[in-house]
Order: sequence, then structure tokens, then C-alpha cells
Amino acid sequence: MITVSIIEDHDDIRKTLALIVNKADGFSCISTYGDCESALKTIEEDQPDVILMDIGLPGMSGIEGVKRIRKIV
Repeated sequence: MITVSIIEDHDDIRKTLALIVNKADGFSCISTYGDCESALKTIEEDQPDVILMDIGLPGMSGIEGVKRIRKIV
């Protein structure tokens, strides 16, 4: 099973992506976040195989979030 975390600030998009991932054979969405700051608090515990990241997030950008997450996951 390939585990996925989603970081997206738009609720409808985040929920739709999670549904798509969960319906795909061999994939499971294990966590969703509305911003990088929230993800950074618990992403280490999630240990996802894949992270779907919006780059245009409010607050910390997705690009900066990826840099920080790569250091801890």
C-alpha cells in the first residue's frame, strides 16, 4: 500500500483529492492538511510515501514546506 498525505488549503480540492487517492487501488490517503504549518507538526508521525503539496499556500509556501518536510521525513 502506498500512503499519501495531502497539503492543500482549499477544502473541496483537498477532500476530492483524498477521495480519488482512496479509491485508487494500492493507495491510501493517511492525512490531509490545510497548510504547511499544521503538516509540519505531525507529518513525521504519518511517514507518508507520497506528499501531494499545493505550492501556493497561505503562510508558508509549498516550496518552503517541501524543503522543511524533506529534513524530517
